[in-house]
Parts: sequence; structure tokens; C-alpha cells
Amino acid sequence: MVTKKLVGGDELFFHPHVINFYNEVIEKWKNNSKRIALFLGCTLHKPYSKSFMHRKIIGLIQKYGLNEDVQQFIIGEPLVVCPREWENRYPAAHYEFPPERLGENGKKIFITRLKEFFNKINGNYEVYVIFAPNHHRKIILSACDDMFSPTVIPYNIYNLPRLLNILKNYKQRKI
Repeated sequence: MVTKKLVGGDELFFHPHVINFYNEVIEKWKNNSKRIALFLGCTLHKPYSKSFMHRKIIGLIQKYGLNEDVQQFIIGEPLVVCPREWENRYPAAHYEFPPERLGENGKKIFITRLKEFFNKINGNYEVYVIFAPNHHRKIILSACDDMFSPTVIPYNIYNLPRLLNILKNYKQRKI
């Protein structure tokens, strides 16, 4: 089966496959008893786990036995949110939306939909952590709007040990 790659900007927020994916996340996604929500930015490479930084993060989580505690969510346009477990589903692994193509209208839609998702998951996790590039970090912070107070870790390779320590400490309830 040939899968069509979606390419575009703000108009992709209204593509039927994007809307269906988002609605499935809202209607069907359930927390599987993980205590920590980790918000990551989307990547140029699809699926996201093929990107350098995501491979490093996944490796840390697996190596230190954090899989049972950390739920990874990829935040990005146009899907808004993608649980790590769904990253190979269509259209999550089959789109291209350069961040510079996000207009003001798209940004409003992005924040509104992300806010709806945050309303759904608010209270389902003990801890919320952001490790995302500035563009996505700002969107996430705008959308969480006092629903919860996330821990924000500056996004760069040198902060991976800090991310690991924070996740391990939260797992052990030391923070």
C-alpha cells in the first residue's frame, strides 16, 4: 500500500486525516498508569524516533528503566499531539510541516487543540515535563495555561543528563 505524504502549512490542520488522528487521540487515548508526561517537539524525521535527539531520549528512558513511568507525547503541527506509541500510524509518520509555515491562524488552532488535549489529561499524571525546542515549548506553555505547572528543561544535547536526573528523581518521588 502506498501512503500519501501530507505536505503543507496551516491548511493541514484541516486535512481529514489530520482531524481524524487528532479526534482519535482525544477520544481513544488513555493513560496506561504512567505517572510522568514528557512533552517533546516534533522532528523533521518521521517517524520521530528516527531523529537523533529522540533516539537519545528513548535510549535513556529504556536504559534506566523509565518506560513504565514516562509517557512520551510528541507535540507538533499539524497533528498537535502524538503519543509515542502511535508515531507509526498514518499520518504521524507521513507529513511535512516546516515550522516556518505556521501562521497566526494555525498557531491559534494549534494552541486551542492542545488546550483541549491538556484538559483531557490534566490530573492523569503526577508530573509534566517539557523538553522541546523553543518554538514548541512556547506553544505548550501557552496551551497548559495554569492547568498544570510543568518542569521545563532547556532543549539541547547537553541537558540530556539533566532530563534523565529529573525523570529518575520524579520516579523515585524525590522532587
